[in-house]
This record gives sequence, structure tokens and C-alpha cells, in this order.
Amino acid sequence: MRRLATLTGGQSTAAFYACGAALIALALVAREAQWQDDFGLFIPMAYAQGLVYAIAAWLVLQEQPKRIDGRVLFAAIIGVAVLLRLVALATPPNFLSTDLYRYVWDGRVQGAGLNPYSYLPADPALAQLRDEAIYAHINRVDTAPTIYPPFAQLVFFLATRLGESVAAMRLAMLGFEAIAVLALAALLRRFGLPLRLLALYLWHPLPVWEFACGAHIDAVVMAASLLALLAATSGRRGLAGALLAAATLTKFFPLAIAPALYRRWDWRLPAAFLAVVAALYAAYAGAGWKVLGFLPGYASEEGFAQGDGLFLVTLLREVGFSPLATKLAFAGMAVAVLGTLTLQALSRPLEGDTAIRSAAWIATATTILISPHYPWYFCWLVPFICFLPRPSLIWLTSSVFYIYVTWSPSSLLTGLVIYAPFLLLAAFEQRGFLSPRLQEGPIS
Repeated sequence: MRRLATLTGGQSTAAFYACGAALIALALVAREAQWQDDFGLFIPMAYAQGLVYAIAAWLVLQEQPKRIDGRVLFAAIIGVAVLLRLVALATPPNFLSTDLYRYVWDGRVQGAGLNPYSYLPADPALAQLRDEAIYAHINRVDTAPTIYPPFAQLVFFLATRLGESVAAMRLAMLGFEAIAVLALAALLRRFGLPLRLLALYLWHPLPVWEFACGAHIDAVVMAASLLALLAATSGRRGLAGALLAAATLTKFFPLAIAPALYRRWDWRLPAAFLAVVAALYAAYAGAGWKVLGFLPGYASEEGFAQGDGLFLVTLLREVGFSPLATKLAFAGMAVAVLGTLTLQALSRPLEGDTAIRSAAWIATATTILISPHYPWYFCWLVPFICFLPRPSLIWLTSSVFYIYVTWSPSSLLTGLVIYAPFLLLAAFEQRGFLSPRLQEGPIS
């Protein structure tokens, strides 16, 4: 880092461009690893991309690039981002996950005029919809109806009107990612921050692989959440509530950032939120209670219901806490952390980037408490690096590729690899031991 700190403006810019070239080169190797079905090669490449990304993030936050924050630099940022996603598109669709096949299937079922919450994929009533391209790759075909909430289902239906294929779904998710990037750019402009900070999102390897390759619905979560933040900070309270509802009914955890958007005595945001939730559930109400899909079974399967799938619960048990003490200690920590962050968010005015930073901390805390078993659940945290470019957040979102190579995502080792360094880095940041520029965030 000392060596990097001595770079001149020209050297810093050249090093930044070199990072972009390295990211593309590593992506090409990672793509080849996917075609060879070789996680032993893919994961080191993904981690190498994470390291290069961290260096690029450090460089883009320096003073020197500000002098050349023009068309060439911005074109390079966008060009590298596009090339990374083109490389990721040219990969086998079932290497990292098979979820997108379920997305296409749910859209196909709706296209046939049927309710996706009413039938298992293996139900004889859907026999005429089966094929080798999509149905053969669906997971839990005879045990689980769809898990995805109503807004996600609406997205699946609309995406499959363009084509009931993997390619169409991938392009649809990249479209939502593009919307998220535009919202992120608008937020940066609103708070007087340079657009070069988009590199902190666009060059991050996690969304590249999870959206362009895996086509995960988290791209919709991210787009709706950022648009909700943009609406809230623009004073459009009703629109913010509607967009938050869309994010929540794609995956439920974005509801956690509601305190960052809400202000006391504001009725428009909650009213719009409830209206959209009611309308979306009403659209699928024909399935009755089945509209909850596989959610209860999923919570049990992942160990959330018993606490087995939560890293902090596993850690407390390993250090000798009794089952009851573990539950009480975890509940106490969750209430203390989220309660404090919620009260802080509610007490602060919606001025500057306060709402964004509050949302970032709440989203991060929620994700750590839930300790997801899949890397793509961390994607929604990546845009917040543009406002909180901290080493801890960079580590958290870059280290989760490790989940792909462990047979037990909820194991203590997995949690220690991902969360222990994050907590250590966060503690150092809190005490001011790390770079002030990374700790305090970019100033335009």
C-alpha cells in the first residue's frame, strides 16, 4: 500500500487500467474453468479477481484520478464492465446454480394460464410443459412448489414472454442490473460524488458471475432497493414504498432497510407498501395458502427455523453455550444490533447520503445475522461499497465464493472464513487504524 500511495496521477491511472485488463484475463480463465466443470480452478480465479478489484478500488478512491474523471476513464470503466459480463454470458448456465431453470419454468407455467403456487413441477397437470432444455434441470421437482414471492413471479412471467430460455432470463437479469446501475449513478450525482465510483460496483466479481452467469433474481432486489432509496431521497414517499414492496416481494430481506426510508408520521410510504403487497398477493390468491410456496419448508431445510443455519448460533454452540442460552444470546444480539441501527436510521433526517449509509449498515447487519448459504444473497450489498468503500465490506462480498467449495455452507469453518475477517476489519475501521479515505468514504 505504501508503494501505491507514492504513485503519480499518470501511474495511478495506468495501474487502474492494468487492473481492468487483469480482471478480464482472470475472467477468461474462470470461464474456461466453468466449461471444464472445475471449481478447483474457478474459485482461485474468483479470489484473484477479488484481490485485483480491491486494488482497483483503492486506486479509484485516490485524489489523482479525479483530475482525469472524464470520458476516457469512464469509458474504460464501462468497457471493462461490459466485457466482464460478456465473458460471463459465455458460460454453462448450470455451473454455479440451477435456479434460473426454475425461473423459466415458473414463467412458462404462468404463460400457460396456471398458478405456479398451485402445482409441483412434477404434477401430472403440467406434463405438457415439460422438456429437456428446462424441466430436466429444475431442482426439487417433486418436493417443492415455487418459493419465490409474487413480484419475482411477475418478473419471471414477463421475462419468458421474450423467450422461455436460459438466454432470455440471463438478459432479463442483466437488464435489471442495468437499471440498478442507472439508479446508482443517479444517487452518486445527487450526493455530488464522481461517477468513476461506479467502478466499485461494476468491477466487483460477485455480481458479474451471479447475474450474467447465474441470472439470479437478486438483480431485481438490487434494482428495486436502489430505486426505492432514490425515490425516498427525492421526497417521493409513495413511490419509495411501492418500490420497497417490489423488492420485498422478490426476496423478503429488503424489508429490513425500511427504517432507512421511513420518517415518523409519514403515511404515504407504508400505505403504498401495503397497497402493492396486497395487489401482488391478490394476483395469485387462487392458490390459497399455497401462495407462500415452499417458504416454510425452505426455512426448515436451510436450518433457519432451528437456528442451525446461522453462523452466530453455530459459533455460540461451539464455544459451549447451551441450546437455550444460544437462542437467547443470538436473539439479544439481533435485537441490540438491528434495534440500534433502526433507531439511528429513524432519528436522522433524509439529507445527504444519510439514508444510503443507514440502509447499507442495516443491510449488512441483516445479511450477517441471516448468514446466507448462497453467494448471490450478498450481491445487494455490493452497490453500497460506492458509499461505504470499506475493506470490511469488500472482504465480505468477495470472500463468499468460498461457499461454492464447502460441502457445509453453515459450518463453523465457512463462517470463520467469511465473517471473522469482516468483523476484525470492521473493528480496525471503527478505531481508525485503516486508511481514512477508505474508512470515511469518497469525497467529491
